[in-house]
This record gives sequence, structure tokens and C-alpha cells, in this order.
Amino acid sequence: MARKQPIQQDIFRQLDRLSFVSRRPARAGAGGEHVSRRPAPSTDFVDYRAYVPGDDFRRIDWNVYGRLGSLHVKVTEGRERLEVVLVLDCSSSMDYGDPGKLDFATQLVAALAYVGASRADGVRIACLSPVQPDGWRSGPFRRRARVPELVQQLSTLAPAGLVDINAGLAACIPPEVSGNSLVVVVSDLLTPGGSVGGLEAVRARVADVAVLHVVSPEELDPGLSGEVELIDAESGAAIELGVSLETLAAYRRRVAEWLDAREADCRRRGMRYIRVRTDQPVNVVVLDDLRRGGLVR
Repeated sequence: MARKQPIQQDIFRQLDRLSFVSRRPARAGAGGEHVSRRPAPSTDFVDYRAYVPGDDFRRIDWNVYGRLGSLHVKVTEGRERLEVVLVLDCSSSMDYGDPGKLDFATQLVAALAYVGASRADGVRIACLSPVQPDGWRSGPFRRRARVPELVQQLSTLAPAGLVDINAGLAACIPPEVSGNSLVVVVSDLLTPGGSVGGLEAVRARVADVAVLHVVSPEELDPGLSGEVELIDAESGAAIELGVSLETLAAYRRRVAEWLDAREADCRRRGMRYIRVRTDQPVNVVVLDDLRRGGLVR
């Protein structure tokens, strides 16, 4: 069992300026601070572009026309409250590595909840668990002041055994969540039945889905040799194996192929896919990996 790590709240202040990026258009004037990547009527100026027939004349910048002699319109961004559902995989396969994948994922979910609450987004947490097939849920949280309460709740979560990710994902989205919400799945995607069916079920319910694929360096390059017994963390099934250099090379190839296939599963369905390693500090993952992946900015 991986060593339990406390959630580090001191890193949250480094995330104060971040906000979620949604792939759907934002309606202006809804009172929140979420930024949409698509243009929308708003007073938040971003850039200029050349006028094309059909553009609203009211958006033409006549000062630019006076200087350049060509028509340009202002490009703006809409800001509104966003409904965010953070889905955390609590299966026993997440109880692996140092730090453990579940500990890392819990800290990552807490950091993302802070980002959302800081922008007045409605943040919900759903935990995939065999004890509660429809998931442990908490929220919505809309104020940063409630983040310590959320951290306390997340700190009580523990690996929960074998989870059917397909069934869990299909059932974990609360019925009151609208189709325009953002769902972020934080999981190692390790399950006997795969995860495609569950991801498709989520995608059918909401417009925007992102998958944060949690991997441990010990999984990518296991330090094994000789005769070993491997035990499935969720089912308890055991297999004896002789580990040679050839075996390890074949394993690394299969893992790389499997990771590429999971990314392709998400891309084909219009989902953002970001692979995150547990040996990276959570604040670095959020500020670097998730920004490059377009989930936050």
C-alpha cells in the first residue's frame, strides 16, 4: 500500500491567477470569471482581426481604421460561471507507487477545485467507488473559503477495491449538471473492461470532457528482475513471472502502445487528454502540463 500523504494547501496561492478553459462558447454577463476559448460578446478585449462581411458594425474599431485605412473588429472573450465536475478514480489500482497515484490525484483534484472556486465556478467532486456505484459526491463549492472543507473530505478517501470505470463514469454525473458543464476525469484508466464506454457515456451527457491520465514512474519502468510474483491490486489474482531484460523491454513497448491507445481513444471523441506523472510536484503539473494541455490558463 502506498504511503498516505497529506494534501499540501500551501501551493494553492500559486494558482490564484488561473482559470479553467472551456471549449464551448461563453455567454457574457453571467457573473463569473471563467474564460472561454471561443469569441463571445463581452467587454474583455483580446485582439483585432480583419473585418469580414456579416460582422457586427458595432465591433469595428474606427480608430484603427483612421490609422490604417482598413476595417478591423475587436475580438473579445466571454466570462461566466462554469459548472465543473472533477471525477476521481478511487480504485485500488490507484494505490501504487511512491507517491501513490491516489494521493497524487487527490492533491491534483484539490488544486483544481481551488482554481474553480477562486473564479466562482461551481465545483463538484465525484469519486468512483465500488461501495457507492453512483460515486461519492461533494459540492457544489463556489467560494474559495470552502476549499479547506473540501480538502478535509478528500483527505478521508482511501483505495476502494475493484471499480468498473465504464459503469462508474456513466453513473457519476449528477442529474442536475447541465450539458454545458466541464467534466475532468482523473484516473489511471486501469480496469479489465476498459474505459471507452464510460467516457462515451460522459461525453454524451456534457459538452466538454478532459482526461488527466495518472501514471507512476514505477509503472513505466519497473525495477524488477528474476522470479517475481505479481498480484493484481484490485482482484487479488497472482501470476508468477521470470523477469529478464527482454521481458522488461517487451513490457515497456506494450505500456507505450497502451498509453498511446488511451490517448487516441480520447482524441477521437473530442476529449482533451493530458498525461500526468506522479513524480512531478502538483503545482508544476497544474502550471505547466495542464496549461500546455489547454485545461487552465
